[in-house]
Amino acid sequence: MTYITKNKPLPSTTKSQTKIINYQYKFRYLTINQFQQLLHHKDSRRIREWLHDLVSNKYLNIIKPKIRTKPWVFCLAQRAGHILKKEEDIDGNFLNWLYKEKNYGETFRNHQLFIVDTYLYFLRNKEKGTEINFFTKQDLYGYGYFPDPLPDAYIDVEEKDGSTRYFLEYFDSSIPSGSVRYRVGYYIKYADNGSWKENTNNEPIPSVLFIGSTENRKKHINYYGKALLEKSFNDEIQIFVTTESNIKYAKDGVNIWQKVE
Repeated sequence: MTYITKNKPLPSTTKSQTKIINYQYKFRYLTINQFQQLLHHKDSRRIREWLHDLVSNKYLNIIKPKIRTKPWVFCLAQRAGHILKKEEDIDGNFLNWLYKEKNYGETFRNHQLFIVDTYLYFLRNKEKGTEINFFTKQDLYGYGYFPDPLPDAYIDVEEKDGSTRYFLEYFDSSIPSGSVRYRVGYYIKYADNGSWKENTNNEPIPSVLFIGSTENRKKHINYYGKALLEKSFNDEIQIFVTTESNIKYAKDGVNIWQKVE
């Protein structure tokens, strides 16, 4: 499809390239390997060609890490806004800031890249006949009754007998312990205030999935969450914890989530 600017038509994109741009909007930063998994494409060379073309036509930017062993990272360039604004449920405010995407720091980029890994984990481990609906912050803008700030992801697992829903938060190594404790406490208060049920026809509040950057951080979340749950009068909210390495290297069929209780 070809998009027109005030002066001349923009370079056309294939359906696969448009899909790449939409994935970039959803996750913000992606690597070639992640694209290969998301697109279920065996030939990485073909994906490289699509990406090279999008970079050449200024729909995407490429970020080359200083360490050569690390993969290249792709993000949206400002011209991508002409394609994205045609899509439904796109945050227009975000499109105005596309020129900044390449300039955010490595810590922020790595956080977003791990959210992609988490989505891929859920896809790999979903049971037959289930559907994984994975919503990032980009997808959730405008839902005023969601936790504030928004979680890293909201996950809806559709099964034959109904849906199971989760809020997901990843605490990377840059996040102070005090901020971690505050966020754990926030979710328990959020469950107590009843705003979720008021806005969802009394649907059960989603369980909360916390991912710690290390085993020690996971233990810290578990102990603190347990102490808060013991003081809370709300027995509906469930909290589960795991580690970053568990997400990245989980073996098929192995439960990596520890319930806080």
